[in-house]
Amino acid sequence: MDSTAKRSNLGRPARQNSEKVRADLLRAAKEHFLTREFKAVSIRQIADTVGVNGAMVNYYFGSKQGLYIAMVDELLADLEQSLRQQGGSPSLTVTEFSHNYCKLLADNPWWPNFLIREVLFSEGEIREAVIKKFGTVFAPQLLESISKEINKGSFRQDLDPRLTLLSLLGMTIFPFLAKPLIEGIFNLSMDDDIVATLAAHNTKLFLEGVQATAIGGNKE
Repeated sequence: MDSTAKRSNLGRPARQNSEKVRADLLRAAKEHFLTREFKAVSIRQIADTVGVNGAMVNYYFGSKQGLYIAMVDELLADLEQSLRQQGGSPSLTVTEFSHNYCKLLADNPWWPNFLIREVLFSEGEIREAVIKKFGTVFAPQLLESISKEINKGSFRQDLDPRLTLLSLLGMTIFPFLAKPLIEGIFNLSMDDDIVATLAAHNTKLFLEGVQATAIGGNKE
């Protein structure tokens, strides 16, 4: 029996194996999509990794794009859950974000480059989906936290919450995007100790710049 016939005989999984096959496809999608761009990965490659017929991707996810979006959903859900568990509160403060997200980036070094690749170098529905889904996880919580601090007078009244968040994201994410440069030029290894020190440094630098008692931002 040739390989084509073998693949066609795989058919739909038994009901008890349905969730396992779906989970295996998502796992295989991560293995492929996190290292290569969307266009470079085929349904057959993903299916072969799991050992099922390529039709299973369409059966569970509708298309390759459907599988990709489901994978992004799962990645963001996992990151959000990890961040919440580490932070220990339903909302995110600037300090919690800086410390916990730095740790998450260190534990998941693929994430910043994956996000930048898909947002900057992808196009169409894929890029829009990634932006939309990322924007529903961290950005709203942090914008709300920053806005609350401004409204109650803890942060400077002249701050734009969106620009303030942009500065925080830049301080937090850039070192992990530029990891090879940082390790080579500054002779720093992004290990747990350096990551913790960086998070504390970023938090102190950021808060001293936005607090209402900062230079040029005293309360009236």
